[in-house]
Amino acid sequence: MHFLNYDLTCDQYDDMRRRAQERCEICRTPEAETTRGMLVVDHFHGGGAWFVRGLLCDRCNSVMSRHDRAVVWGPASLPFREKAAEYHRNAYGSPSAAEFEKAADYIATRKPFNIRNVPRQPAPRQPVPPRPAASKKPCSVRLDRGVKDLAQGLMRQLSSTQLDDLIELLQDGKQ
Repeated sequence: MHFLNYDLTCDQYDDMRRRAQERCEICRTPEAETTRGMLVVDHFHGGGAWFVRGLLCDRCNSVMSRHDRAVVWGPASLPFREKAAEYHRNAYGSPSAAEFEKAADYIATRKPFNIRNVPRQPAPRQPVPPRPAASKKPCSVRLDRGVKDLAQGLMRQLSSTQLDDLIELLQDGKQ
């Protein structure tokens, strides 16, 4: 996967792991204590530049999206601002000065995305056609998704009678 996604050979990836000492390169959280239990390959892409920077935990990978001006800095990420800039300057494989210049130009011109600036537009409700009761489709409801996805999956899989019964059971359980 590292070769396909990031053009890294196994030796380069192992070298990157040695450099990181199995810790996030910004906050130094041990790999085993990260959200996923593993570090992610962080890279920069934009403005004609592309390079791998190193290995990070999920939280610091999010910090780097702020450094790259994809998202605005918030109070929780602000203390990492200088560490993120230093980490960027010390990218793995030592990108050329031209690549760093392209990256800097891109970052400087990019307008950060801020969810508060986007007017909220409710999605139109789509009526769900009832399925015949005799249908025996395999259930494709994903339990590892959010509540909205779960509800939409259930609405596709259950008949209107089954949905009414489920709602009644859920309301009884809340009381």
